[in-house]
Amino acid sequence: MKKIWIASLITGMIAAVLIYSAFVTNITSPEEAEEAEQEQAAAEEQEMEEAYAREKANPIVEIEEGKRAMSLRVANPEEGVSGYIEPKDRVDVVAYYTDIEEGEEDEEKGESSDTELLTAELIMQDLKVLASGISADSENEALRYETVTVEVTPEEGVELSLAAKDQDGFYFMLRDEEDGTTLEERINITRPVMKGER
Repeated sequence: MKKIWIASLITGMIAAVLIYSAFVTNITSPEEAEEAEQEQAAAEEQEMEEAYAREKANPIVEIEEGKRAMSLRVANPEEGVSGYIEPKDRVDVVAYYTDIEEGEEDEEKGESSDTELLTAELIMQDLKVLASGISADSENEALRYETVTVEVTPEEGVELSLAAKDQDGFYFMLRDEEDGTTLEERINITRPVMKGER
């Protein structure tokens, strides 16, 4: 019985020493706690940067001071320049819209001879392309873009945003990178809509 009691006492003392040493090593100084917090914050920040980098697979060209970036919907990606627009290119923007020209009413048939008109207008010239597609697009997806982001002045941005609401879409004309000429007057061409065109 005495041996059991002595063995229990020794086992208890060993367990107490182990628990005490484990508890003492887990106590950290304020400096160590602050360092651990900084390491945790740095790891979280790096994780967020990596997630942001993954989201922005299609980066944008740097915006010039005093300018703005504006994304425009491409009217028909297969037409126009069909995938050749890339960041740093220069483009002209053509907007198109439809309108109705009221004609005379035929009283016998009870019909009017209204004509649907299609108008194309050169609304902006020599804009720098910042990106094609959206930020999450991969390199291959960016070649099949539905939007083009251009660099504009605040005034041009307001004009384009108004045109985006009124127009049916935009076409982009790719320019020679060394051609900085612009036309003084806007080009505006209107014609009747052809049968089966819309």
